[in-house]
Amino acid sequence: MRIFLVFASLFLIGCSPAWEDQPYEVYYIDGTKTLVHSLGEGAYIGRIDEPVNIETNEKYISVYACPHETCAFYYIDKTKDHKFAEHDEFVYGPYTKSQFSSLIKKLGLPLVSSV
Repeated sequence: MRIFLVFASLFLIGCSPAWEDQPYEVYYIDGTKTLVHSLGEGAYIGRIDEPVNIETNEKYISVYACPHETCAFYYIDKTKDHKFAEHDEFVYGPYTKSQFSSLIKKLGLPLVSSV
């Protein structure tokens, strides 16, 4: 019985998000780590693949991600994002470090590191 409980616990831990700031979560979907917008009841809309670092404030999510093995900076405007939006409507990027630094100052994006 203990073995069953251990396996059940490990399964539940494996199904939980790696990062979360509702309605945003990071999950492994089909082997790809993805920042998603949760629709509830296990339904998600992908936003950014392979996030490395994520920082958030009330208005924005800053992400350093490496989709397709090309690393860059991205941001999501949480005030304009909604559950019916496509990933490219409110996800901005890719940006270089210098471009993103300018946006941090201009828009008040949260500072996110590339490491």
